Amino acid sequence: MLYRVPLAALCLTAALCATAVGAASAGPLVRASHDPLGSHVRGATPAMNALIARGASRSASFRKLIEALNASDVVVYIEASKSMPAGLDGRLTFMTAAGGVRYLHVQVVSSLGFEELVSVAGHELQHALEVAAHPKVRDAASLATLYELIGIPGPVQNRYDTVAARIMGKRVRAELS
Repeated sequence: MLYRVPLAALCLTAALCATAVGAASAGPLVRASHDPLGSHVRGATPAMNALIARGASRSASFRKLIEALNASDVVVYIEASKSMPAGLDGRLTFMTAAGGVRYLHVQVVSSLGFEELVSVAGHELQHALEVAAHPKVRDAASLATLYELIGIPGPVQNRYDTVAARIMGKRVRAELS
């Protein structure tokens, strides 16, 4: 699955910020006891938090992605979206960096069934780990630069993927079956 790396403005709108604040209060999924941020993987809605929790309970790989992100400076908000560009089941965008924390936004197609939605989310969380491994990624432009270096170009300009994310998505899907 491919995702679009935004080259223009950050994906930070008033509505998204409100969603992020609401999701933070919706309760953590997997909390690192020493981390005041709670879980670094958060649903944009209570329903998405429940889906993430269910995915983590059924897929060891999905759970390990969450645990690895909990140990990073990256926080990811996952949102089910009815409007995605053609050909995309999921995508990752950069929201902002503040207080030593980098915030990412994952969108997945809302019409997918549970197993496919969680596998797409796992694919996108693998991308979030790739970002976590590169501390110089601090905005949308540096995210684009990273994927120009490590990504496999897609059929549409500014869309990239990685082998690791493809493998992770398939692994999560197999564990859910």
